Amino acid sequence: MSAVTERKSPSIQTAFRIPEDLLARIKREAKRRGTSVNAYVVDILDKETEIEWPKLPKDYKVSQEILNLQCVKNWKEPSREELEEDPRLAAILGY
Repeated sequence: MSAVTERKSPSIQTAFRIPEDLLARIKREAKRRGTSVNAYVVDILDKETEIEWPKLPKDYKVSQEILNLQCVKNWKEPSREELEEDPRLAAILGY
């Protein structure tokens, strides 16, 4: 699934200048992939600017020192819906 279909924020129209030969390559690649030029460019820009969050191993154990903190005592495993809504949380927890 491309980033375009996952995007939740509204799109805006903008303009920028690129070399003619680069535009031709972009058009050719978008056609080869069966997508629009806009969707292809948005997907590339999204992937190139995505924040990479650290991934913890699934068997990562939180230290007792951290568990003893007041804010962690009531921690609960996030639901599937919460993880789907917040990809950063999912990445941090290693899902």
